[in-house]
Amino acid sequence: MAARGAVTHLLMEWGALPIRLALGIIFATHGWDKLNGPLGTPEGFNIDGWGWPYPVFWAWLVALVEFIGGIFVAVGVLTRAAAAFIGGVMVAAIVKVRLASGFLGGFELEFALLMMAFALLLMGGGRISVDRDVLGWGAPPVSSRVGETPYD
Repeated sequence: MAARGAVTHLLMEWGALPIRLALGIIFATHGWDKLNGPLGTPEGFNIDGWGWPYPVFWAWLVALVEFIGGIFVAVGVLTRAAAAFIGGVMVAAIVKVRLASGFLGGFELEFALLMMAFALLLMGGGRISVDRDVLGWGAPPVSSRVGETPYD
């Protein structure tokens, strides 16, 4: 039973890392493209067609959330907050852009990214993150002994 607990502990502590890296890299690169190319304009986002006031503001906000949020998620800084903002961007992308196309060939990628962000919102940064290794958020209690985990 102790071996199973150790494996569970290992998976729970390290499980967020590949999700963080994938989601963070995807969003940081997309945000960088939006900030530095034709996508950095409201026309690139097609935000004018959404009927939202101040489309330039929203275009820049989305680009900054994607770029800065992606870096924060990848590094594990304020992971839950960054994942929440990224999730908000994905909800807007699904509802305003992709929903009419249906799931397959439409919003399945955005849905997968939304669920990755939701998982990080629940789990936090996990191992090799500033949240845990520097700030101590989500770390096991100092008084825990070998074989004991906060997940058992």
